[in-house]
Amino acid sequence: MSWWRGRGTTRTVAWLAFWAVALLIPLGVVGCGQAQPKTIELGAVLPLSGKFQSAGQYFQQGYQMAIDEVNKAGGIEINGKKLLVNLTVLDDGSDPTTSRSLVEKLITQNHVNALLGGYDTVLVEAQEGVPDQYKIPYVEGGGAASAIFQKGYKYIFGTLATVYDMGKITMEFLQAQIDQGKLPKPLTIAVVWENTDHGKDYDAAVKDAASAHPDYFKIVFDSPFDLNGSDFTSLLTQVKASGADAFLSDAHLPDFITMHTQYTQMKMYNKFVSYGARGPDQKGRQALGSAADYLVAALWWTPALSNPQSQAFAQAYQAKYGQTADWFQAEAYETARAMLRAIQNAGSLDGTKIRDALAQLDMKDSILPGGELKFGPNGQSEVPYVMVQNLPNNQVQVVWPTSLPEAKPAILPMPKPSGK
Repeated sequence: MSWWRGRGTTRTVAWLAFWAVALLIPLGVVGCGQAQPKTIELGAVLPLSGKFQSAGQYFQQGYQMAIDEVNKAGGIEINGKKLLVNLTVLDDGSDPTTSRSLVEKLITQNHVNALLGGYDTVLVEAQEGVPDQYKIPYVEGGGAASAIFQKGYKYIFGTLATVYDMGKITMEFLQAQIDQGKLPKPLTIAVVWENTDHGKDYDAAVKDAASAHPDYFKIVFDSPFDLNGSDFTSLLTQVKASGADAFLSDAHLPDFITMHTQYTQMKMYNKFVSYGARGPDQKGRQALGSAADYLVAALWWTPALSNPQSQAFAQAYQAKYGQTADWFQAEAYETARAMLRAIQNAGSLDGTKIRDALAQLDMKDSILPGGELKFGPNGQSEVPYVMVQNLPNNQVQVVWPTSLPEAKPAILPMPKPSGK
């Protein structure tokens, strides 16, 4: 009898617990036992400290600008309700191992709906395997090596055109300058490149162009260098000894500043000097002063573009942060806009639906050169480059392609600084 009373008590407690839980379920619960989200959660792992901290901070600014615009307009509609967007940013300290683990943390602990990429090819390559594993869409504007998009990932998208294309347009520009008699034919070239997939793309493009046009180009020195170096004098001594007309270097911002500082200290001179996408960067110009004048760069964006979208972004950034925007902030802004537009088009926070919307995205109001952003079958964009040249007093001029209305002739050969 006591045993039966015990079973009755147990049954009573179980039923009471059942109804207590049932009555306490929030009214916001939707199908499959999942609550209606209150916000759209984006995550990003950026180098806010370490070697790439300047670029990481720029990317954070660009991401936040795009998100603030959407939130100011009321958010994005999901399941009939407008949701605001929240961005969680974690600092990887410019370390690839840390970068990958923090991306996993954003997914498994912060439960983000989508990811915005890191900065620098090495860090993006560390992150890229995670999104496909969890089927979380990922858009990045900080890694342009073609290797990122050759591994068959379906959830990875990039707003940067390839570094190979950067080298290719640089060589096309040089060929045009040779035809105009501004540079000698054949043009002797010394090319140095960071020993990463980024640098290998650039070097391949230069060598391919030289091979295709041996009457225009002759490579007299070709060498890699380690990323994040502190002393490039030995490398530069070899460049100087080569007697090259043109000096091409594929370098990230910290290495560009260090290398060109030492280039200047060694009183080197070449008729043409380019550090890939470096040169107009505000950090570089502040560090190098007039030594950065007349450098030529191939960029994914520049505030010298005259189209209304670019000018609106440049002015908004200037008003918010009190400084001139570089391509870093513009790419970050456009990267976030692409993700937000895809979420809006999907009308859902389902990762696969957002991924599909990214694959079909066609932004015809892009601030990037050409005014349109869409992704190729491998997830990488094919936005054209624009060539610019630094001028004195922190000015920059578009010099290529000549079809752009703001383009003006480049000043070549580079003027010799006094004392050289």
